[in-house]
Amino acid sequence: MAAQQSTACWVWCPVESSQDFKHPADVPIGDEASAKAAFLELMRGPRLARISPATMLQTKGNLALIAEKGATREVPKSMVLPWYEGLLLLEELEQVQGQAGHLQASWWDEELRAVLEKERTKFRTRRLNGTSYTEQRLLTMAVTGTKFVDGDDREWNYRRENIKADDKLNLVDGEDDGAFFKIREIIGYLPPWEAFHDEKCGFYQDFYQIRWEHPFSEVDYAAVENGATDEKGATWEPDECLPAHMDFLRMAAKKKWITTRRQKEAQAPPPGIRRRPTQSPQALGAAANGSPPPGAAAVKRERPDDVPVPMGRQAKRRRDGTALERDLLMSRAGHDFKPEEVEKTVGQIRSGWPKKAEEYPPGFHVASPPGFCWEACDCMDDQRPQKSFETKKPWLEEPLRSADAFAAISAFSDQTRFVRRRGMVSKMCYFESPGGKFHDQTGAKAAADLMLSIERALQAVLGQIPFGSLSEADAVCIPARAFLSEDADYEPLLFSATTASGAPMPSWLRVNADTGQISASRPPVAAELPVQLRFDLGAAEGPVGKANVGIVAQNFTGSAAPWFIATTPLAQKYNDSTRCPLERGVWSGLYEHFSEIYDFTRRTSKEKTLGAWLEVVARILRLLRSASGAGLALDPYVAPADDSVGWKSKSWNR
Repeated sequence: MAAQQSTACWVWCPVESSQDFKHPADVPIGDEASAKAAFLELMRGPRLARISPATMLQTKGNLALIAEKGATREVPKSMVLPWYEGLLLLEELEQVQGQAGHLQASWWDEELRAVLEKERTKFRTRRLNGTSYTEQRLLTMAVTGTKFVDGDDREWNYRRENIKADDKLNLVDGEDDGAFFKIREIIGYLPPWEAFHDEKCGFYQDFYQIRWEHPFSEVDYAAVENGATDEKGATWEPDECLPAHMDFLRMAAKKKWITTRRQKEAQAPPPGIRRRPTQSPQALGAAANGSPPPGAAAVKRERPDDVPVPMGRQAKRRRDGTALERDLLMSRAGHDFKPEEVEKTVGQIRSGWPKKAEEYPPGFHVASPPGFCWEACDCMDDQRPQKSFETKKPWLEEPLRSADAFAAISAFSDQTRFVRRRGMVSKMCYFESPGGKFHDQTGAKAAADLMLSIERALQAVLGQIPFGSLSEADAVCIPARAFLSEDADYEPLLFSATTASGAPMPSWLRVNADTGQISASRPPVAAELPVQLRFDLGAAEGPVGKANVGIVAQNFTGSAAPWFIATTPLAQKYNDSTRCPLERGVWSGLYEHFSEIYDFTRRTSKEKTLGAWLEVVARILRLLRSASGAGLALDPYVAPADDSVGWKSKSWNR
């Protein structure tokens, strides 16, 4: 097979392993038993087929070599679903759970939910965008049935890539002939991931809502298995039922669907923003007159809650033609910020805010107290010292509360064994720890020692990353914390890599400069492995560390994986109060994280992909650093009745 890029994908499978596989796009034609099962017993859509995560390694002709659950096999390419398209399908199944009119997926479980949620976090909106996917991938492609013959007599299976936008010239008046009927127009469209679960569709194809020509346009098809419930004389038809010369109508229906979806998305509130409840006519009238609705408090708002933030265009260079200033967090973004231009508008910022009720927009009012500023007020000028009256808020002063606050400060100041009050003369009051006096450091030292062991284990595992792990669904990201010095108190913002000799990276390797994720664009040949990489870790002030990583050809499975082997001694050390006397609450907080990679009941490591293992261990490492450096302490752990984790209550009697 030809060498190609390994990519994450989904593979179609039967819902039950004992069933024969039937492609979810296959419409039963000429098979009475299959048609009865599909349309009367509703054995179609998610009741007939499910998707499973896999990695497509290579393709040749109509076959694809995939890796699934640690094993490889060849499948027809038609069984492979693009990764993002599969996520869109999962999101649809999640949204229609328990809703009437939709075929439910019994195989929707927590594992798939976790995959979907993890992928959502990669997007700023935490949403998938089926509209953009349709526009970019499906506008000129038809998701069709098992066999489709186009106008050039070319046969296609399940996907057709030659939709022609100029086919309007080929449209002619049709005629009724046997099983063929004239249509008046195409009035609707559903992408395959939505049609898949709809009871009126139920197959993984593009579906179109067809209004038939007279006299069938007068028939109410709502009771028919594919009849439209909101349009008289219309039914939902799969792509394979529309002739190729209707490509212009196909594309027009998709464009209309895209436009409608974009309008709905523009009206929807941004993620995390709740739309305001509908107001009564009286409330709307009051707001128009500049007063709040009856019974409502005067609240100052920056902008309406239901107005989405507009997306700006991303420029390639500054306005003067020079390179953009690189963003600290997103290496692919840049800025054209000119500080000198701020001074031109700072005067307006310092004096241009509303000072009278009539200067506020309708529905907005001044915060009272303190109330309006006067004309000559310069309280927004941050280049002058505060005036005495500005440092006091008499409307907040309460003698009893103030007395309690001063008493608390005085009592804390008396704890001279671990704190010292400063600033009594300068009035810049603050507290500091007295030099040389520390609380019990046993737990902090134990956390630091366990952290060092984990760092060594991570460095060893990253020295022999199997190439196969780079194509798994769980991303392999470099945990920079394992390579930073003890005094580095934050993680780097930029990852760059070369080979150990200083030469550029191999062309088939990719590194995400923001996250440190390693990926491959194609399988390497035998002579290209192993390869040693050196990562330079950078922050805003410059380089902060280096990391050495190795990519090897071996594919470790099960208990032979280096990360599987490294887990047991780490978990055993953590679970031994003699070797690792962690603070009780810290041990409790770490337990749920260690339990993701180690079974304390069976005393054995759990099988995980390298990417998933790195994510968990890096999380444990960060918690330990907080426990060792910041004195992190959590709620005490209450041991289970059967003490199944191996702890004895006497371990905490100190």
